[in-house]
Amino acid sequence: MKLYALVLLPCALALASCASSTRLGDTFDFGARKPPPDNRPIAAPEPLMAAPTEQVSSEPLPPAGGGGVTPGSSVAVPGGPSSQSQVAALPTTPAAPSTGGIAGSWKISDAARGSCGISLTRQTLLDVYRATPSGCQAGSLAKVNAWQQRGQEIDLLEPGGRTAVRLFPTGDGAYEGAATMSGAKIRMTR
Repeated sequence: MKLYALVLLPCALALASCASSTRLGDTFDFGARKPPPDNRPIAAPEPLMAAPTEQVSSEPLPPAGGGGVTPGSSVAVPGGPSSQSQVAALPTTPAAPSTGGIAGSWKISDAARGSCGISLTRQTLLDVYRATPSGCQAGSLAKVNAWQQRGQEIDLLEPGGRTAVRLFPTGDGAYEGAATMSGAKIRMTR
């Protein structure tokens, strides 16, 4: 009798677990009752207020090809306070120089400690490029060992990846910025 109980116990446990399983559907539904379906009607959502609109007008587009607007030019705005009104010219930002255009020998001047040289190479050092200062007295410049470009910004980095100097283009081929720790003004020229 004990052997019979030992064989039936695992089978009963298996069936009980199957009965609660949704994977088998209603195959082993041993008297469990489902709640009756809810036959109440679903309420319709409340109507939303329409956004106020203005009258829309249309005008023909300029001919394809040469009739477009070029950067830096003015555009007449139809339907404005006066039909002769002008929109200010959009400023054009110069394209960021390529890494190859930045690589090379530069002269860096620190307002407080004079000037020194730095060589920016295209030789990669993990995900940045190698930099080698020469004769720099300023602590922030003397420690620089790498550089990276972020858009138009050039960051000179210390070991460990901390930014020592941030530089931005001035438009005359030079870069100006400041040391991140001391705030000293830094200028980099060819």
